[in-house]
Amino acid sequence: MDKKKPQQKTLKDAAAYLKAIIPANIPESYTLKPMFKKVSSEENIRRGILAYRDFLYLLCDRLIDDGNLYDKPVKNTGSHLSLEVRFPLLYNINNVLFKIGFHGKLADNHDSLILRDPQLLSSSAMREGGCGKSNLSAVKVVEALKFLADCGFCFDGIELDMAKPILSELAKLEVTYPDNPAVLTGIKVMAIAQKELRTKNNHEIFQWCDYRVLMAEEPDAASRLNDFAHSLPVKIQDFVLKMNRHWLEAGLICNPSYCGIDLGFHYFHKKNEVCSFFSSPVSGYRLMIKAQNTQKYPDTIKGFPLPLQEKIARGYGCNPKKFGEPCQNGCHGFSFSLDDSALKLAKEIMIWIDKELSCLQRK
Repeated sequence: MDKKKPQQKTLKDAAAYLKAIIPANIPESYTLKPMFKKVSSEENIRRGILAYRDFLYLLCDRLIDDGNLYDKPVKNTGSHLSLEVRFPLLYNINNVLFKIGFHGKLADNHDSLILRDPQLLSSSAMREGGCGKSNLSAVKVVEALKFLADCGFCFDGIELDMAKPILSELAKLEVTYPDNPAVLTGIKVMAIAQKELRTKNNHEIFQWCDYRVLMAEEPDAASRLNDFAHSLPVKIQDFVLKMNRHWLEAGLICNPSYCGIDLGFHYFHKKNEVCSFFSSPVSGYRLMIKAQNTQKYPDTIKGFPLPLQEKIARGYGCNPKKFGEPCQNGCHGFSFSLDDSALKLAKEIMIWIDKELSCLQRK
């Protein structure tokens, strides 16, 4: 097979994807977990979360506009590379902002965050529950601070206009956001949430403003699909939500997983994963079918359109390695892009998954 080199995703692509998964419909009123009440009043915190969400939109817009200035060639684009390797500026901005929120002391009037040890901006974020495994060089920290300054942040205590600002000599850094100081409260709360509420299945609370973890009573997993699908065309949203209802009514259990900014909604029969919705900045929005029993219902498959029959006959696996194609998350099942092509197969997909489930139920 003539294998084509996968096209490298750009920082602009990653920013557009991040903007799409940031929750759009954050309620104005909800009860918070008691642990956050020491930061501020519930009203101030909710206002801060909305402000932080809006700042993330602004950040993504700036990265979309200027991301091409920071793109660098990446080796082995077909492999499972980390966010740090694929999009280093996005990774660095996230870690610096998280460190500011986690280590910064919120002023009494909530209009600034004070860092007494700015050198902490360079250290790995893993100890605080962040996703940064590596230390950041002073050069990378300053680059991130400069980008944040272009987005409205002010940093009193460092001269970012200097040719080589010296991070190691800073005694204090005061961070403000004059356009909307409530952003600082949002950053502080989300950084605490990242540290205290991060789990194996929810790695990156801070970066995409997963406000739901703050709620005293978190919504059920499937309800998060509204946020997952909100940026998709209405027809695709309806398809996703219809499939979700059908699978739940059939007895499947939805287990979500959020690995970095890859989002997954996995539907299980007991311990067997049957299908999932998945999104990532590399493979986009996809429907996955982890069919293991296709040999048991050949007559059903013969009734499917020929391209779908051929797809099933080919099997699934790592797209770059097995088929010489761009990553489609195919190592986790038969992969379908969530677009009009999936809508055309909606009936067959439902029949197919029902057949898989009936095979599992008979075991």
